[in-house]
Amino acid sequence: MGSELNPWVFMLINMFIVFFVLIMLWVLMTIIRLVDPTGKKKSSPKPVAKAAPAAAAAAAAPAATSTASDNDEVVAVITAAVAAMGYSSSQIASIRPAKNTGWTAAARLSGVDNY
Repeated sequence: MGSELNPWVFMLINMFIVFFVLIMLWVLMTIIRLVDPTGKKKSSPKPVAKAAPAAAAAAAAPAATSTASDNDEVVAVITAAVAAMGYSSSQIASIRPAKNTGWTAAARLSGVDNY
């Protein structure tokens, strides 16, 4: 008879290999994260006067409301245009801005997916 390997020993050897590879991948990811040149650099927070945040918040409030109302108006116009084409509002899944390039527009006109 040949040398037969006990199934428990075989299982332990395989588990050791799997966990060793996982640990090495973890070490490699940690090293990459430490030396990553594309990572965000931590910048020190800039000191701001105490009156400036209140003024900035007051100035930002009207801008935020106008942006929200502009988006609501755009959504309403797009929904009305799609409904005018014969679709119901339940058929509209989502409205999102498209990145229109010449190739994208040509593909849409020809009915070809550009994935």
